[in-house]
Amino acid sequence: MRALERRWSVLLVVGLWAGGGLLAGCGGGSGSGSGGGATAANAARDESGSVVVASGGQAVTQEAFDHWTKALEAFEKQDESGQWSAGDCGRIIELFEDADEAQGGGFAEAIYMMGVVSRRCGKQDEALDYFRKALRANAKFCRARAALGLHELRSGNRGKAEQMFRQAIKDDLRCVPAYVNLAIIQRQKGGSELDEARRNLRRALAVDSSYLPAFNELALVFMAEAEAGKEQSMDLAEIVCRQAQLLNKDYAPIYNTWGLIKMRRGDVNEALRFFGKARELDPSIFEAHMNFGQVTLSFRGYEDALQAFQKAVELRPDDYDAVIGLGVALRGLERFDEAEQQYKKAQQLAPNRPESYFNLALLYQDYKGGTIQDYETAKRYFDQFLAKAGQNPKYEDAVKAVKRRCRLDSQGRPRPRSCRPGRLQNIEMALEALREMEALQREANQAAGGGQ
Repeated sequence: MRALERRWSVLLVVGLWAGGGLLAGCGGGSGSGSGGGATAANAARDESGSVVVASGGQAVTQEAFDHWTKALEAFEKQDESGQWSAGDCGRIIELFEDADEAQGGGFAEAIYMMGVVSRRCGKQDEALDYFRKALRANAKFCRARAALGLHELRSGNRGKAEQMFRQAIKDDLRCVPAYVNLAIIQRQKGGSELDEARRNLRRALAVDSSYLPAFNELALVFMAEAEAGKEQSMDLAEIVCRQAQLLNKDYAPIYNTWGLIKMRRGDVNEALRFFGKARELDPSIFEAHMNFGQVTLSFRGYEDALQAFQKAVELRPDDYDAVIGLGVALRGLERFDEAEQQYKKAQQLAPNRPESYFNLALLYQDYKGGTIQDYETAKRYFDQFLAKAGQNPKYEDAVKAVKRRCRLDSQGRPRPRSCRPGRLQNIEMALEALREMEALQREANQAAGGGQ
């Protein structure tokens, strides 16, 4: 097993529409809004004279519409900057609150956008509260239900997430994020579900032909098909990436996916370039930092890997693989004590995963002081690794490398010479040699003392 198990990170498509327009004319979605809405006299109208309505079907007041427009412009300007401070979030949330208040409350779009802003500043619980409130304002509001479903998907509740996405589509057949995130679940299931995933992505693109997360997920679906044996689908995956790039050359997630395609094709240099491009365009993309770090580790580019994994841990402090990756980079830079701290942090995050024990054992066997205590500590960690790895085929090679035993000749050398002792046998041989040296040293000291 490599010191760090290679696990490429695939983006979970964020199916949130940031912003989005209100509707003109009658209708504008189903469901009942709780707000007061507008009268014929104070309703906002578009350039054609049609009344502007919210998703729940209620007319939007001119005052609310003015506040909405101002808030949306402020959001888009701030989002383009890529920098969100607590002050920025508070200021823009207040602008959407003004729109909600001017509407008399229950302005689902404005409430939803308060959740999007909160998420930009990392306030996940606050964002979820806003999404739930938006859904209470309009029980069939697509974007809010899709956002809550995405949270369930990220939390590992795939069944509940799928149910929410299907409900969002049932309520609104134009619910693009729900189609895309439902396709994610179907891709994860694989098999015949990949066909349905493609169909859902085409439905999403039929509603919004420039919705980039749909392109990104479609490329990943084609990749999954290629890995299942349809090798020609890899060409289609790359074509989809090019199409997305033509639509928006600065859409960062597509470069992470493109990098995965290049890795699948063995073009490591191009993969590194694409992962780097994704990191440059959007430093918040955790997966791009992870993938960049993995590639640079394979080149022994420990300094670059360190920076990538540091950023990944900054984004997700409790991500096990990011913490292990940071430890491996630190070990490569001979910062052994710091590496050990990261491995022990990973051990606390997931006590039943084997990787931290393997890396701690490796550290004590190969990089510490070479004392009896160091080797005994390494042996203890290897024993724990073997217990955690069990019969899991993912760790089969590593288990063999640890447990492999060679017959030794009278000089303690492997027989036949082509046999390479496993790590536990190497530790046993080192301990035997060290203890013999200690015994000889004691005898020499005793002899020296007796002769005085």
